[in-house]
Amino acid sequence: MNYELFVGIDISKLTIDAVSFTEEKIEEAVHRVFKNSYDGFGEMLEWLTAYNVPLEKALFCCEHTGIYINPITGFMDANNLSLWVENGLHIKRSIGIRRGKSDKADALAIAHYAYSNQYKARLYNFPSSTTSRLKHLLSHREQLLRHQTSLKCTCSELRGFGTENAAYCITDSEEMLAIYAERIKKVDMELSSVIQNDQELNNQFQLVQSVHGIGKQTAFFILIHTEAFSAFSDYRKFASYFGIAPFPYSSGTSVRGRNRVSSLANKKLKSLLTMCALNTIKKDNEFKRYYDRKKAEGKSSLCVLNVIKNKLLSRAFATIKRGTPYLAEMIA
Repeated sequence: MNYELFVGIDISKLTIDAVSFTEEKIEEAVHRVFKNSYDGFGEMLEWLTAYNVPLEKALFCCEHTGIYINPITGFMDANNLSLWVENGLHIKRSIGIRRGKSDKADALAIAHYAYSNQYKARLYNFPSSTTSRLKHLLSHREQLLRHQTSLKCTCSELRGFGTENAAYCITDSEEMLAIYAERIKKVDMELSSVIQNDQELNNQFQLVQSVHGIGKQTAFFILIHTEAFSAFSDYRKFASYFGIAPFPYSSGTSVRGRNRVSSLANKKLKSLLTMCALNTIKKDNEFKRYYDRKKAEGKSSLCVLNVIKNKLLSRAFATIKRGTPYLAEMIA
């Protein structure tokens, strides 16, 4: 679509800063502040009517700021407007050298980014209520796990070095750990219930779990971060997203480094898939034999494990594409 009006939006908890300009008058950008609410967004649309440009020809762009974008994404979806939610790092690296920082300057930079990159704009698809519930549940589960792990470490240290004087603290910590374990179990049950109540999502969940080595928690994360396999067209793009796709490292004739994975990654999902890969090589199967063969050829363990992660991911995407479970080879 050929857009005529560009609106950069910098979102904070209570307010949004909007900067707008038309394609013909890029240098005449206008700035306004509105409330981060449906009423504020309505006022923003009234403000934009002064340009005499149909809102269908307007491209709204903002950074992904977590839950603070929920009101505006819901509003834009309800009004069928074009909203581009971009990764903040993309915008930051496109700005170049800049001194100082303000919400107004950030909104202007976002608007210029939208104008300059409009040809590759990816309009935001409002997630289903099921996907949103799963995201919140998984986030809550991760928070409980962090607290549980922290308490376990503290309790372990007290047992080893301060048992006599910290008896009460140890007992209280053990009781709290039991509560955390019960809460995590309840969250797991709720996650399973949400999945089972959505037939299509449950089918995808079962297909992904059919891949040898991929467990329930990894399947949850894959479903959510692929938005039920609608956000990524193939597994290679998803592999790049969470940091297991190798990229070249070379320049001219002097720099000839090895291919390496990027540190820009979803570290949580990467760690989960690493555990999956480690589990697959514990018993005799195609992955174990591949691992042993490559190790015998002199490959490093991490390199081979990274290949196995890619293999697991490609099989998960293949099961969804075919609509049939993964069939592991039969060993005589």
